[in-house]
Amino acid sequence: MASKTHSLRITWVSLWLNIGLGVLKCVVGLWANSRALIADGLHSLVDLSTDIVAILGLTLAAKPVDGTHPYGHQKLSSLAGLFISVFLLVFCAGLILNSIRGMLVGEAVAPGGSAMVVAAVSLIAKEWLFRRTREIATQERSQLAMTNAVHHRADSVSSLLVLAALIAIGLGGPAWHMLDKGLGLILGAWLGGEGIRMFLRACQELIDTAPEEAVIGDLREHVLQVNGALAYHQFRARRLGDMLMLDLHLQVDPNQTVAQGHAIAEQVKAIILDNHPEVLEVLVHVEPADERNLEPRGVHDLGQ
Repeated sequence: MASKTHSLRITWVSLWLNIGLGVLKCVVGLWANSRALIADGLHSLVDLSTDIVAILGLTLAAKPVDGTHPYGHQKLSSLAGLFISVFLLVFCAGLILNSIRGMLVGEAVAPGGSAMVVAAVSLIAKEWLFRRTREIATQERSQLAMTNAVHHRADSVSSLLVLAALIAIGLGGPAWHMLDKGLGLILGAWLGGEGIRMFLRACQELIDTAPEEAVIGDLREHVLQVNGALAYHQFRARRLGDMLMLDLHLQVDPNQTVAQGHAIAEQVKAIILDNHPEVLEVLVHVEPADERNLEPRGVHDLGQ
């Protein structure tokens, strides 16, 4: 597996930055009575979940196989994501209920300048983190790091919205206080949507759901490029955290020796691994290309 040293390093930076920003925004939001800033602080703490999942995927989940884990440890990241998404949904439900209560009670306290400063600092920090993480993810072809980058951009956008709302409240006075509560409600619902998507993705990975058809098609196109690979069927793929595991039945000339068939299978495996660093392992079952194995649902170039 390709080294993800820089991805791991920027993820640790993101982890500590999110802790600092999240705590700062929540504390200032409580002190300034800004539910929007509290929601933004929770969003920074939400990014902790993706940081933790990325760190698990790049360290613990990347541990080699052992006697008790013959298929590796990749699903640790999916399991962590499942628990974190549930935790996130509980917090979002509380945020939404608290914002609704504030709107019904009609609290007329407008957040002060301290909330604006914190929102501006968060916007600058998260936008820098997004750009740097995206650059590293592209270089190292890390889907986990790229996912984390998307969360950083979402956090910077939410900070921008919060800053705009706080400025409007500062200019309009207490009469605009409902804007802060309303934005807290909207951000709570948005974060809840993220939590649901994280939960569903983790569940799909844990129950070995196949990746998207486009991904499958991109992987399959390499099989028949190998000289001697006549046909194949039962091409399957499943996700293991940030990685993929593949298996297929490959048909070769029945007149070839076992060693020759094995060599062709090794070439198929190599070409897939060389072109797709996200693939962890390819299991190829070799079969003779006869009537029994050339199934109608299989793929071949025999002109039948």
